[in-house]
Amino acid sequence: MAIKERGRIRKKRMSYHLNITSMMDMFTIILVFLLKMYSAEGSVLTNADNLILPNSISKKKPKEVNLQLAVTTDMILVDNQPVVPTDDARRIPQEDPDPSIIKLEEKLRSFYAQEEEMVKMGALNQVMGKVIIQVDKNIEFDVLFKIMNTCGKVGYNNMNFAVMERES
Repeated sequence: MAIKERGRIRKKRMSYHLNITSMMDMFTIILVFLLKMYSAEGSVLTNADNLILPNSISKKKPKEVNLQLAVTTDMILVDNQPVVPTDDARRIPQEDPDPSIIKLEEKLRSFYAQEEEMVKMGALNQVMGKVIIQVDKNIEFDVLFKIMNTCGKVGYNNMNFAVMERES
């Protein structure tokens, strides 16, 4: 484009400016998308210390963790907080018709009450009763049975077990 100015022709300089507003919008959308994907696929379970999970061929990953219960060789933990020594669960007689661990039951009841309160406030639709149990692979079945019985007695009937995926 040329402009005639007093007998001389002067070329108009074209200047291009970079509009970074749309570029920033695009990067913001990409960042939000990546953060959502990372949080959806990221690690949802934290392993307790001194815990060796059993191997499995299962490839199913937990979708949502409401409550974690970990059983190590020396301690039973709820949400990574020590509740009762594992030896206390071993001491409960096998002949007991309803074997439950009292301290664990009290702790689980408080968490269940919190879920019920969240339902009343509208934060949850219903009490899920979900618990993910991480059990050391060297724990006896008697201890596991007592823990499962205690969870069921409180209302945590939807139990899932954390395992390590076997390398193929």
